[in-house]
Amino acid sequence: MATLFHNGSIVTMEPGPEPDWLVVDGASVAGVGFGPPPNTEERFDLDGRCLLPGLQDAHVHPPIGGVAMNRCDLHEVQPAAYLETIAAYAAANPDLPWILGGGWAMHDFAGGIARADLLDTVVPDRPALLHGSEGHGAWANSHALRLAGIDASTPDPIDGRIERLPGGAPIGTLQEGAVALVERVTPPTTLAELRAGIVTAQQYLLGHGITGWQDAWVTPQTQAAYIEADSRGELIATAVGAMWWDRGLGIEQIPELVGRSRDSSPRFRPTAVKLMVDGVCENGTASMLEPYESGEGFGIQFITREVLLEAVPRIMEAGLQPHFHGIGDKAIRDALDAVAAGDPIDVARTRPHIAHIQVVDEADVERFGRLGVAANAQALWACNDGCMVDLTKPRLGARARQQYPFRSLIDEGARLACGSDWSVSTADPFAQMAVATTRTHDDSADPFEPQQALTRREALHGFTVGSAWINHREDESGSLRSGKRADLVVVTDNPLAVADLRDVAVTDTFVGGVAV
Repeated sequence: MATLFHNGSIVTMEPGPEPDWLVVDGASVAGVGFGPPPNTEERFDLDGRCLLPGLQDAHVHPPIGGVAMNRCDLHEVQPAAYLETIAAYAAANPDLPWILGGGWAMHDFAGGIARADLLDTVVPDRPALLHGSEGHGAWANSHALRLAGIDASTPDPIDGRIERLPGGAPIGTLQEGAVALVERVTPPTTLAELRAGIVTAQQYLLGHGITGWQDAWVTPQTQAAYIEADSRGELIATAVGAMWWDRGLGIEQIPELVGRSRDSSPRFRPTAVKLMVDGVCENGTASMLEPYESGEGFGIQFITREVLLEAVPRIMEAGLQPHFHGIGDKAIRDALDAVAAGDPIDVARTRPHIAHIQVVDEADVERFGRLGVAANAQALWACNDGCMVDLTKPRLGARARQQYPFRSLIDEGARLACGSDWSVSTADPFAQMAVATTRTHDDSADPFEPQQALTRREALHGFTVGSAWINHREDESGSLRSGKRADLVVVTDNPLAVADLRDVAVTDTFVGGVAV
């Protein structure tokens, strides 16, 4: 059955003027045109709203976010209500042996440190572990620390840090790999919980107009959950999985990853490899070329340069896409060097990309375009918010000006894709586009390095054509033209013309021509 979309603005992300109408027939776009529309069986009156291609998120964590939403969820909670929310969840779930969840933000606590004794006031009777929204730390209560055997004598793991009181006792915040010291004694997340989390997250993402994504942290368990969800007809969106690179192993894991990449389903393809090279600047764990101003040394390199130089060319030769987490300037340089060590033909066919691109040394900006490495931007962070002002800038000093150089990367020929990193931050693409184009999170804040702002079309391109390219789906999605999938989103205002991008809201989402 053919459906006409008309009486509003249509942004196709294709060259040329925008059409007056669009027709969907079945799961595909059947045509676009100008002037009087054709007669069709069905009509969708845009009523002055705007029709866009379905949006895609190039770096997101649906299983993690969805499971957190189904547990003690602090993501949308104001800091003053954290303890009240945790207490209410604990009271509503008296039979749970652990209180698990997350979503608190580092900048909501002095120095980014959440204390166990504070969490003890609302969960005194059971262990509790709440992951930070950034995904790089967790907040444990005293019961959980005791069960894990963490005390003043416990050494820091090589890939993490236990935050401590002056006498050496754990204070309650665990950074990076130190979180695993408690996770090893928590109840394992079941396949059913992971599948339910994916479904919960999918509904949230579809509500933001996101019809496809690349999951940036896929374990064998989450891979199985995706495939089961698809087999049950629960997976509506299209997902690419970036399989987690075990940083405790080396190239011997590549054959297993290649084998896993063949275990897919119609809507889920695990064809990328997630290489988490370093941590984050706000806790001093991003890998830097020069020491931090705040005494954390050079940060932490989770995957050594030597391993990257050996592994990445082999990953690409096997036909898998490297998906790097690169925050610090050393991590980004090592990722670029690892791609440069590979065959350019393999680079072109696998399309490596570096997510976060926070601190980029000026000498490395032009290498993205020259080497064929895409810049995967999480634009919401490119502003003077609390995390930037209170935690990041003091650690970086003068290097803070090198952060999020979106404009320079594009001008030097880099291909740009955009991702939210949800559940680290909001999945709302228009909130992210607002920061990308203004470099501020609200009207009162000073813009952060405004010369690096994107145009609105560039920002929208990052969530459509750019991310479709990252996902090897540009032939079927990312723009609207005859023959492409009818993945569509209807929004209140045209994002290329509205006064404030933060006012744009999704009203309808279609996947394969079906309202979801």
